[in-house]
Amino acid sequence: MKFFKRIFVPAGFFICVSAVFFLLFQGVSHSEVRPLPTQTQKQIQTRPPASTIPATKHCPDLKVSFNVVKSGTGLVTINGTIANVGTKDYTIPSEGQYFMNYSVPPKTYSQTGVSEQLGKLEFSSLKKGASLPFNCTYQIPNFDKWIDEMVEGTPKRMFTLRVVKKDMSSFKP
Repeated sequence: MKFFKRIFVPAGFFICVSAVFFLLFQGVSHSEVRPLPTQTQKQIQTRPPASTIPATKHCPDLKVSFNVVKSGTGLVTINGTIANVGTKDYTIPSEGQYFMNYSVPPKTYSQTGVSEQLGKLEFSSLKKGASLPFNCTYQIPNFDKWIDEMVEGTPKRMFTLRVVKKDMSSFKP
């Protein structure tokens, strides 16, 4: 009688074979096919006809824009508008506000923490298509001359025009 030699099979081989076997039969299962339940006409939900769905949403939509003009004496003139570009009248008591924020690099505007309100314009309604002009001036204190902003450490001023609702609610898209 002939004896077989002992064969050494690494454990990794068995792990690989087990994994392949597991993956091959992972998606195999038994299922029962059931007929769909019958639905009555009242149970079926349908979409409304396209004619009842509005093509656009009718709402006010405010848009702000402004231009900053600097003079050789450090006087900054800001000319802006608050416009209702929406399809309905805007009827919420609000306030347009001009702000100047100051920064000295490498600090950011929020790190410097210097902010000044330059002007405000209160309004309670704005008809669709109408706009409000909003102007103000700001004199830079101790102004000497305009410096190229590429020079490191040059102070910077950022001007902002925003609209704030008096009831402090947020604007919705």
